This record gives sequence, structure tokens and C-alpha cells, in this order.
Amino acid sequence: MRNYLLLFIFISISAGCIRQNNWNQYLGPNRNVIADEVKISGTWPEKGPSKLWEVSLGPGYGGASIYGNEVFVLDRIEEESDVLRCFDLATGEEKWSFKYEAEGKIPFPGSRTVPYVDKDYIWTVGPLGDFYCFSKKQKAPVWNLNLKDEFDAELPNWGFSQSPLVYDDLVIVAPQGSKAGVAAFNKKTGEIVWQTRPLTGHNFHVSPVSGRFGGIDQVVMISPYNQRDSLQMHEVVGFDIKTGKELWKYEGLKSFATISPATVIDDSRLFLTDCSYNGNYNPVSILLEIAKDENGFNVKEVFKTEEAGCKMHPAVYFQDHLYLNTNGRPNQMVCMTMDGEVVWESGSAANFEMGSLIMVGGLIINQNGKSGEIHLIEPSPEGYKELGKASFFSSDKSQAWAPMASARGKLLVRDMEKLVCVNLVD
Repeated sequence: MRNYLLLFIFISISAGCIRQNNWNQYLGPNRNVIADEVKISGTWPEKGPSKLWEVSLGPGYGGASIYGNEVFVLDRIEEESDVLRCFDLATGEEKWSFKYEAEGKIPFPGSRTVPYVDKDYIWTVGPLGDFYCFSKKQKAPVWNLNLKDEFDAELPNWGFSQSPLVYDDLVIVAPQGSKAGVAAFNKKTGEIVWQTRPLTGHNFHVSPVSGRFGGIDQVVMISPYNQRDSLQMHEVVGFDIKTGKELWKYEGLKSFATISPATVIDDSRLFLTDCSYNGNYNPVSILLEIAKDENGFNVKEVFKTEEAGCKMHPAVYFQDHLYLNTNGRPNQMVCMTMDGEVVWESGSAANFEMGSLIMVGGLIINQNGKSGEIHLIEPSPEGYKELGKASFFSSDKSQAWAPMASARGKLLVRDMEKLVCVNLVD
């Protein structure tokens, strides 16, 4: 009996470790770009941490997901098809792939999204709106549909950029069509469970996030206004994640090209950041307080500032400060208080363009979106503290805009030509 009990405890602990050590979706396990399960080296040698492996990919901006010892990336063969690829995390060997036809041409060609992965399935959205659920065991689709066709949605300028969100038995995306703004499906069968009203803005490139406000689990979606159509107005909306019921909305972000998703700070605060504010490519950042009383939800602006705002990626929240790459002029990293005050800028020390940030073991890794170079940074309100930097890319057309991923002491980072795995625990 004692042996069975020990075996049960071992299996339970192992399962818990697997859950904690996965980067199984867009922006990580909690969709907040933070991996804190492992301590990493706080110093890098002159040439940076060691590269474990690299693999060639087609052009694209879709980041990787990690589950167990496998890496999943949605790749694309230009104008022809999408390809789900599975690599071994330790070696980079391609274990299997599945290609489906997806004919069409989009500007800035390539994949856009990050797969959601659990122990049995993978969910992906291709740039032409092809929504797939794959079986790991069968290495083949379980079900699929097209968001453009299903919800009468327009193809966004640069293709669909929806990274799926899974909650219990639901998989959630935001087709932003005339039939529905956000929709939830049975994750195993593909049947629609609920769908919301159409959103007031146009179909752009931001993905939904989940949070819990007022004791209710919610999905939050941003819908930007259309500069070419005055009838398509901006809104940020919170829906009950179990039913799709609308709970609150906010109309003060005033963005026309939102890509950065909302950042859930805690059970009452939501951070928004953008760089297409008020009719021009101007930065903006907003902190909202979301509260519930007997009459419903109330949304209050804690601060709104035009001193900083990120065009493409969310901020990192750490110890009552926000760290983000502002896309004003110049493009640089900034640290902001929870009152909206910018306490430092990286200045000439580092220009990060439209690269992404990730926090691993209490340290920030920031990628230059133009060169692909990565920088190790100690988060501190006292100033920009760089601990090391490294370059694994040489292309002049790098455009390293994809979100990074990290699990088990490894970092996955890509540009327009390849995916690189870096060892962070040397």
C-alpha cells in the first residue's frame, strides 16, 4: 500500500512539474510573458549563452509553443499552405509535420500565430483564417473550419493573427466577423458553444486574453477603430468566459491598429498599450480598474499616458512596475510605475524596435526586432541594467517580431529565416 501511495505522489508531482514547465501557448502558461519555474544564469559570456540547435523556417512571425519535450510551430509555404511542425526540444530534430492547403497571398508573408498545446491536442489559426485542432497521437487534424467563412469576416490586411485561448473544455478565438466578435468552441469537437455580438471595430491583429474580475472568469478582447470607415469604432470588451455574456466595455484606448493584447495585472487591474493612438502612430498606455457591485461592472481609468506605448507586444509586469518597448521616437525600452510615470528609458544603450520581451526566472530577455539580437536585463526601477547580449541571426531582413518562448531553461527565438534554441542555465 505504501509503495502505491509513493507512486501516486510521484506521478502527481511529475504531472504538476510538466504543467508548470510548459510554455504551451501565446505569451506563456498564464499569457503574461513570464516563466518563473527555473533560475537562469545572471551573467552571460562575451558571445552570449550557448546555442543548442537551430532549424530553418519559412518567413513568418508566429512564435513557438513548448509542451513536454516537444516544440510546436505553425510554419507557412508562401501562397500555398500552412504547416504544423513538431520538433524535439533537446535536439531540434523534426519529429513530424502536417501540411494543409491554404492558397492566398498576404503582405509580409508567413505565419502569424502561436499554437495552443495540451497533452493530447494542438489548436492553430493560419493567416487565411484556417482554424485547426490536431491530435498528437494521430499527428493529423481532428476538426477544422475557416473563421472568415464561418463568421463572415474580412481577411485582415496582414492575415488572421489569432492565437487560440483554451479554458476548460472551450477553445476561444476572435473572428471579428459580422456574425460574431468572439466565439468559443468545444475544443474536442469544434462545435460552437457560444458567440458574442459583432465587435464595433475592424478585424485586426490582437488576440484575446483571459482574467478574473469581480469573481467572474472573463475573456477580454480589443477591437480597434477603422480609419477608413467612421462606423467602425474602438472598444475593449469583457465577456463571461463560460457563456459569452457581455459584462463591461471601455472606449478610451482610441487605437486603429492594435496588436498588443491586454495585460491582466491582478483581479482588478488591466493594462493596455498601443502605438496607434488618436489618429496617428502615437504611443499610449492605460491602466484600468475593473470592479463589480450590485449594479454590474464599473471601469475606471487609473492613468492614461502618451509618454510610452508598445505597438506589437505586451508589457512585463514585475514588482509594481511595467517594462515595455515603446515605439515612439526613438524606439527604446522603458520602465513605468503603476501611476503611469516613466522612471527610465534605455536611450542610446539599446534600441529594440518592435522586438518582444520575456521574463525568465526574474530576469528580462529583450529582443531587438530589427537585428534579432537578445539582451539580458535586470528589472529595476533604478535604471536600465544590461547583464549581457548575444546575436544568433545574421540576415539584414531579420524582422524578429515573433514572441519568444521559454521552458526548462531553454529559450526559443526566431527571425524570418530560422528558429534558434538557446541554453539559459549554463
